Amino acid sequence: MDAVFQKTRELGQALMESETYQKMKAAEEKAMKNEEAARTMGEYLEKRQQLQDLMQSENPDPGALKRLSDEMDAAQERLQMMDDIAALTAARNDFNDLIGQVNQVLQFIVTGNMEPSSGCTGSCATCPGCH
Repeated sequence: MDAVFQKTRELGQALMESETYQKMKAAEEKAMKNEEAARTMGEYLEKRQQLQDLMQSENPDPGALKRLSDEMDAAQERLQMMDDIAALTAARNDFNDLIGQVNQVLQFIVTGNMEPSSGCTGSCATCPGCH
């Protein structure tokens, strides 16, 4: 079993050394330094928390639910319009695709089956429930 974990650590290290991972980390760092993105993300997370709190109340006000949902949508739209966030999203998608490819290769090696599993890999691109 130690050999399996050693190889898993090696695979993890290889993934972290990949160009795809490095691009994602660089995009994360750049996005984190973007003050407007940080402020907008904070606003989004605050609205999301308020919405969750409101939904847990016994009789949530439908008007307040709609207002908070609309405010969250607006913050998310502003985030998606920012170049740093768009680059981060693309880099994360590329890394998720890489992880999906690695999982497919592992599945093939172990089972001889190359067809995607019905389970979710964490990437919406590979999850049948997301489409």
